[in-house]
Amino acid sequence: MSLLSIQNVSKQYTATNAPALNGVSFDSERGKIVALIGVSGSGKTTLLRIVAGLETPDAGIVVLDGKTLNSSSVFVSPEQRNCGLVFQDYALFPNKTVYQNIVFGKGATDDSVRLKQLIDMAGIGGLEQRFPHEISGGQQQRVALVRALATRPKLLLLDEPLSHLDSDLKDSVRTELLNLFRKTDTTTLFVSHDIEDAMAIADRMVVMRDGQTEQVGQPSEIYKRPINSHVARLFGKTNFIPASLIRGSHHVFEDKKNEGMIVPVRPHQWRIIDGAADDSNTFKGKVKSMTNQGAYLEVVLETEHLNLTLHLDAKTSIQVGTLLTVGCDLTE
Repeated sequence: MSLLSIQNVSKQYTATNAPALNGVSFDSERGKIVALIGVSGSGKTTLLRIVAGLETPDAGIVVLDGKTLNSSSVFVSPEQRNCGLVFQDYALFPNKTVYQNIVFGKGATDDSVRLKQLIDMAGIGGLEQRFPHEISGGQQQRVALVRALATRPKLLLLDEPLSHLDSDLKDSVRTELLNLFRKTDTTTLFVSHDIEDAMAIADRMVVMRDGQTEQVGQPSEIYKRPINSHVARLFGKTNFIPASLIRGSHHVFEDKKNEGMIVPVRPHQWRIIDGAADDSNTFKGKVKSMTNQGAYLEVVLETEHLNLTLHLDAKTSIQVGTLLTVGCDLTE
């Protein structure tokens, strides 16, 4: 049984012509981490605020653990929803210590043993008497998370949880977040525009565009089998190969713009092969440009039908103008 159920939720603001949300539906199982991803303006934060009770939908139903929070006749106030919300800026009280911030929520001190466990698991033990300005951004984030978890929420809501952290901190904090969620068996719904963050943390993704759900599934499945070119691009550089030029793919989608079936091929799926090979999945062309990205060479290969973007081994000995024959591995 799903812990969270979103059913045909819609929302339109009077100042805009287009709906912020238009019939959004998906479920989340207990203990799972779900990411809402999409470009700016896709409706991610609006949906998060509706689940939190900070916005009221125009239509649709929100159910949490069997309790209806929103419907045409029901609205449960934010404080009665049993959701923990961590804002993008953490919203810590600057005049309160770390400990005072953590125990601010109702019922946070009911179980002192669990509270200490949360503090230790989050790695902020020893910081309890400091003020927010005396600790780092990563530590502030963990304080905000522990404050939300201390009230034993059925659902944790996060708005861009890693957006304020620099790249050096992101990897370690991402790992710490995942460990904390797993250890506390916390069902989590979080908004992110960073695909790498979402791929690393989420069990499930909801890709949103123009207020609608475009694709829902496991991160690896969406990455390998995007439903359209927009989703494919959202997950990184992709070559869109007309299905007539390639065979053996288990995944194609219709490209409405070009009115044809398309096979998405990621840059890392290409390999240099013997130029004498005769295979319908090979493309011959001339190196148009190349950029050393450290771990790999990014090569643009100009072929008869289209330009291909390839990621080749950094030790590959080629230069602009080199003639190559490449093939793609569609089994990945």
